[in-house]
Amino acid sequence: MNFGIVAEFNPFHNGHRYIVDELKNNGADTVTAVMSGSFVQRGECTCVSPYERTKMALENGVDLVLSLPVPYATASAERFAQAGVDILCTTGVINALGFGSECGNKELITECAESLLNSEINAYINKYLGEGVSYPEARQKALCEMCSGNIASVIATPNDILGVEYTKAILNRNYKTDIYPIKRIGASHDSNEFSENICSASAVRELLKKKENVSRFLPEETALILGEAINNGKAPADFKNTEDAVLYKLRTMSVEDFSLLPDVSEGLEHRIYSAVRSSTTVDEILEKIKTKRYTHSRLRRIILCAFLGITKEDVSKPVPYIRVLGFNNKGAELLKVMKKTATLPVVTKSSDIKALNEDAQRIFELECKARDMFSLMLPVADVCGKEMTDKIIVKG
Repeated sequence: MNFGIVAEFNPFHNGHRYIVDELKNNGADTVTAVMSGSFVQRGECTCVSPYERTKMALENGVDLVLSLPVPYATASAERFAQAGVDILCTTGVINALGFGSECGNKELITECAESLLNSEINAYINKYLGEGVSYPEARQKALCEMCSGNIASVIATPNDILGVEYTKAILNRNYKTDIYPIKRIGASHDSNEFSENICSASAVRELLKKKENVSRFLPEETALILGEAINNGKAPADFKNTEDAVLYKLRTMSVEDFSLLPDVSEGLEHRIYSAVRSSTTVDEILEKIKTKRYTHSRLRRIILCAFLGITKEDVSKPVPYIRVLGFNNKGAELLKVMKKTATLPVVTKSSDIKALNEDAQRIFELECKARDMFSLMLPVADVCGKEMTDKIIVKG
């Protein structure tokens, strides 16, 4: 049985280790992770590079690590999930998708996903959007009205929201892949609370910014890799280190430029343009754009996409390749099979991209640009080209 997971590992903590161990204890011969690169779905940079995070994953039971390209890693939950599922399922070797879940109820998650795929729900969603609420709130209210509060409650919590999106993605493409929700333990997603040796990745990142010790929340191997990166000035990365560059980029953009960004609709480009022209910090811009209709994460993603040059067209393109970041011995065997079964090109070195189509080359170009920008966010800035020169990590 080969399990897949979609993850950010930002950084890889004890909660992630728990999920991997649970999959291995429940029949997983291998675990393959599709992992975000230098930027994540909240519209922020990762705390440490994809190279170090791949090492963390392989040291903690993941057998094969694949890349989730930046246009999808920084997209809405629906597009993020669809791209992650597409990469896993087009390998031809994944039997089931595992994920952390607040409810841990496979049937309830599946029922919620099926309800959201029912076209009748759109009328309910549009009704609530017309009242000025955010899309997530409109969707939950629509489920309450159309189905039941029990089903609607599934999309009230962050991990279950993604779990439902993964399930929708599988159903949408008719993949023959099962789902395996794992009941989340300890602190909730994005919580700053600690539960013994478990806390959320966001809490770990906040502690890192304060230069506090986070080792009790991390597997020993992760703590060693992260500690080495910190000592070498390669962590923690901070988006604010490039704030002037972000502001410069935003100030060079026209209203039309903003209209081409993912998640920008209904005249939001005018609001963004006005906020950019009258603000001196990114936080000030976000505060001026924010309304009940737009979540903070959505707005951060828009600003990030503007900085990285990611457009609606980029996000709408199907995933063009499966890119390998690292593997262990079991992962190597899986990769050998995958090269025969995959329905997308399998990329193991940057030069492989040259043989692919323009869409693939565009996506990889964005990956390289994102990594170069991430390199400026480190405590000690790194050189350009790391996405091209980092080698696949092979764990013996």
